Amino acid sequence: METFIQEMKRYLGFTEEDAALLRQIGPRMEKYLPELAERFYSQIRQHPNAFRVFGGGDAQIARLKLTLQGWAKGLFGGGYDQPYSEERYQVGYRHVRAGVEQKYVISAMGIVRAFFSECLLLEFPASDVRLRYARAVSKILDLDLNLMCESYMHASMQNLRALNEQLERANRDLAEASRSKDEFLAQISHELRTPLNSILGFTKLVLDGLTKTPEEERELLRDVFSSAQHLLGLVNDILDIGRIEAGRMALHVDDVDPRHVLDSTVPLVTIPAAEKDLELRDETHNTELPLVRADEVRFRQVLLNLLSNAVKFTPPAAADQPPGRVAVRARILHKPDAPAAHSGNGFLRIEVVDTGIGIPEEKREEVFEKFVQAPAGRRYGGSGLGLAISRRLVELMGGAIGLENGEDGRGTLVWFTLPLASKEAAKLPPASREKTSTRAPA
Repeated sequence: METFIQEMKRYLGFTEEDAALLRQIGPRMEKYLPELAERFYSQIRQHPNAFRVFGGGDAQIARLKLTLQGWAKGLFGGGYDQPYSEERYQVGYRHVRAGVEQKYVISAMGIVRAFFSECLLLEFPASDVRLRYARAVSKILDLDLNLMCESYMHASMQNLRALNEQLERANRDLAEASRSKDEFLAQISHELRTPLNSILGFTKLVLDGLTKTPEEERELLRDVFSSAQHLLGLVNDILDIGRIEAGRMALHVDDVDPRHVLDSTVPLVTIPAAEKDLELRDETHNTELPLVRADEVRFRQVLLNLLSNAVKFTPPAAADQPPGRVAVRARILHKPDAPAAHSGNGFLRIEVVDTGIGIPEEKREEVFEKFVQAPAGRRYGGSGLGLAISRRLVELMGGAIGLENGEDGRGTLVWFTLPLASKEAAKLPPASREKTSTRAPA
């Protein structure tokens, strides 16, 4: 089968005689090549779009001049075969990668053609001799131009295929994002309506005087307050993820005592843990906890979110089964589990481990995406934003967050790291509190 270069040589009438003429004239043209490079780039640099290609200054131009002389010398090499074709293809590919449009290559070839015509006039005053050489030079320039334009077509097709693949991926991502948002809207609408309906219903009972005793009225008001707190939490999650996505989440990072954060946060889940007869343990009391660099409010928000999830997704024990358990631990890492922005003095790793429903390994990365919940966890409700917000907050504070299997393969272990404060600030006295292990009251 005829190759492209063979086909082009046939169309152009390029013969072995032309090849022989080019070999003969080569030595006489070689002395003009530096001048060709000077003239070529003095004109090309004047083009209004030249800045898109020539960003390397004089050093780049010097390299390109040598490259142009090497290409021009190849015109008179005499070996016009498939390797020659491949070499010319690569010239075209390089132009495409550099962003040089095909029309500029055609214009550039015009500069080369005009220059060699002047050189032939200087070398061969006799018109008949000059004409034979001029025809051979014209044919090889046409052949080169065709080869480079062919490479432009192939390179453009490759780029088009790559762009199509990117577009298909983007469309799939958009479809997935749209599906996730639809699921989120359906879920969050239900989550918002449930406490709101409770607030409206219980309030109406009180306003209509349908409560029989002050104790019953107070019980309804407690339900109203609890529903309002839940509703506020959902709204805050939506606002937080919006601020984070917009880059407007402002943190106030300072040296923070994790002991203070733990002692003020763990008790907040005591009541929901007690309602499910879960054992809630803070195993950090015998651990010396150094100061960390964090926003104290956001630190507490992340810890509370992880503890709340652990309690929510740990079901009450069945008959003749030990109670479910939620525990919080802490340890110092000198080499953190994941890279973070501030690695000067090490990290404090805080772990929340439970014996709950667990998360399949293939879903552990997905649950950190916004609007996503593990399939088994959807029946427990929630916005699907808690872990997404936690990841972004931890990363903004210079740490990392991740999921692992719980103890003995049961449940989930969620960990996050925060950078330690300076070594001087981190020297805290040993914790004097005794280790506690409390079973939440039934």
